[in-house]
Order: sequence, then C-alpha cells, then structure tokens
Amino acid sequence: MENNEENSVGISEVLKGLFSKSDPMFDLKRKNKFVPLKKRDDIAYEVQQQSSDFENEGHKILLISQNQHGETILVTRLYYGDGMDEEDITLRVRVINEKGVIVPDSMAFLIVDHENLHMRIADIRVEGDRVNRGYGSLIMQAIIKIVDELGIKCITGWISSVDWDHIERSEHFYRKFGFDVDLNHETMHGTITWINHKKIDQRRWRNNEVLG
Repeated sequence: MENNEENSVGISEVLKGLFSKSDPMFDLKRKNKFVPLKKRDDIAYEVQQQSSDFENEGHKILLISQNQHGETILVTRLYYGDGMDEEDITLRVRVINEKGVIVPDSMAFLIVDHENLHMRIADIRVEGDRVNRGYGSLIMQAIIKIVDELGIKCITGWISSVDWDHIERSEHFYRKFGFDVDLNHETMHGTITWINHKKIDQRRWRNNEVLG
C-alpha cells in the first residue's frame, strides 16, 4: 500500500541512501533468493544468530513466529540513530527456512504523530513470492504492538491506484484487522482507518470512575 507518489518517491530515495544499492522497492518485486544457513539444516541456530545480530546493531525484535510453510519469521523495528526513530518507524521482516535466509526483506514504514496519538501507514511492502505467506499479518501484529506501547488512538493510510490490481485482497486484509476501508473505484483511490476502541473504552471507564 502507498500513500501518494510524492511520499513514495521520498521513502525510496531515503532507502537508496541507507542501502547504497539499487532501489529496494524494485528489489522487493524480484523472486526470492536465499543466503545459506550458517549451520546446515539448523534453522533454530540461524534464528538465534539473526536475532543477536539485529540486537547488537541496536534494533529491536518485535516478534518471532512460524508459518504453515515451515518458515520462521522475525519482525524487527530498525533504529537508525538519526533522531527521527520515534516519528519515522521502519519494520523489517526477516524470513528463514531450510533453504536459507530469504532476501530481500519485506518492509513497512510508519509515521507517528505523538502529539495527536496518530499513526499513518506510509507503506507496507510485501511483494512477489512473499504474498499470501502470512508476512503482512505479522507486520500488522507488530504495528498493533507498537500502537499499544505508544497509546496510539488511530491509524490511517492510503490505497493508491498501483494497488488496484489486487484491491480485493488488500480490502480483505485491512478489514480482517478491524480497519474501515473506503474505496473509490472510479478514481482508484482508497483510505483506511483504524480506531483504538480499547483506548476509548479505557478513557470512558476512567471518566465514569471520576463521575461516580
């Protein structure tokens, strides 16, 4: 999902600088490649080593899960130390199976307005062979975990025309996680909105306590 062309180009340019390689948005559309496991047939050791490497580099492992395809997935929050890590949040999905570590990683980009407790999903990139393997759902679980930590009231985002060839899949995905999805098929443009009802209910409970 993308918000608009300007922001998408901006994110892409930033990532080019970070990776110092070709456009990673393009790379995500390529077929999976595999980096061999450090120990043959030992996925558990690889997961341990990958987790340790991420943490030693100052990043945070948000969750580790397994899917029905025999893959172990790490969703990691990246910290760049640029002073913007609390406003611009980057998530990386590292997938490991018996063939090795799948590259490139899928990614998600979030923008947080702490003053208004609002999060915007700038982009979720799960492309090519990575679709329908549960990676997007794990990204969303990680997003909700961040929402709980930060006390976010709502999440918003855009669905652009470039996603319209799989719009039904996108709509089903967001509705599954409690988002309202508003689509305009004529302009091929949509918006998503998620309200933190748990936070609203907690506030109502506290107000009732005071009034009582």
